[in-house]
Amino acid sequence: MRGRAIGLGLLGLGAFVLAAALAVRLFLEPALVKLPLDQKAEPVGVGTDVSFFNLQDFEQFEGLTADVQQRVEGDAFAPGAGEDVAVWNFGSTVSDTEGNLLNASTYRVCLDRRTAEAVPDCESTHVDYDRSVKIEGLTLTFPFGTEQRDYKLFNATTGEAFPAEFIGTEEIKGLEVYRFEQTVPETVIEEAEVPGELVGADDELVNAEVVYSNQRTVWVEPASGVIVKSEEHPDTVLRGPDGEDAVTLLAGTFGASEATVDGAVERAENTRSKINWVTTIIPLLLLVLGVFALVAGALLLRRRPAGAHHEDTAHAGEDRVPQVQ
Repeated sequence: MRGRAIGLGLLGLGAFVLAAALAVRLFLEPALVKLPLDQKAEPVGVGTDVSFFNLQDFEQFEGLTADVQQRVEGDAFAPGAGEDVAVWNFGSTVSDTEGNLLNASTYRVCLDRRTAEAVPDCESTHVDYDRSVKIEGLTLTFPFGTEQRDYKLFNATTGEAFPAEFIGTEEIKGLEVYRFEQTVPETVIEEAEVPGELVGADDELVNAEVVYSNQRTVWVEPASGVIVKSEEHPDTVLRGPDGEDAVTLLAGTFGASEATVDGAVERAENTRSKINWVTTIIPLLLLVLGVFALVAGALLLRRRPAGAHHEDTAHAGEDRVPQVQ
């Protein structure tokens, strides 16, 4: 009787544990595997062979080395932030080695916490405080479980999203990553009246265009979606009314520092490990435990009590012996 009770208990435990394994995948995974509201990061980059035009002194500089300081910070209390949406702020400054500011930009994006896509019509969104810009596609991170396909990647300078093409897999510091390449075509980002001498014109003032293009490469750890490394080649020029490029406002090669790459690799590995525990290890352990409990319970229920065989044999003999009256 005791074995039967234990067997029934194991069957109940096994069914409960199997249900728990399913619940982890259906409920716990979506609740835990999502972008944080309080994200913080301070990537540092280096610019080489930088060209810059000083608008105050009308002087073109070339071959500069630049420092890039960036900051990503989540705002859990921003309008729109919550269970499904994270609001992240991004700021970037580019300075030469003497500390002179060459460029600065900022934007604020609302992210779907599961897909990493920019959320449309979010009241917290802005690009350089211009709230009319519609941020689309991916921005500061790729999605969990990044696939080997093309993604739309937002470019803050143009205010548009362009395809980032999947190129292949590579290895960075022992970590397998996906390589994506994006081409931002020449885009007029501003039109303005400028002194004619800037564009080689005789008139005192002429209409000119600020034209921007870029080649960007990002390396992404697929499980976590963390951008481990990035490199870009922006080219911003002033183009005169004759269609000729006059001066280079800002151009060069910009990439993450070694320390930033090391930090990103560590963050990607930690995030991947946590995801693996929730999506694979814990459900698998529960599945194995549940199946073991069910099998053990079933075996206990099939076992006959210790005295049942002898009792059945004794009674069977009585049926075959005729009774004497």
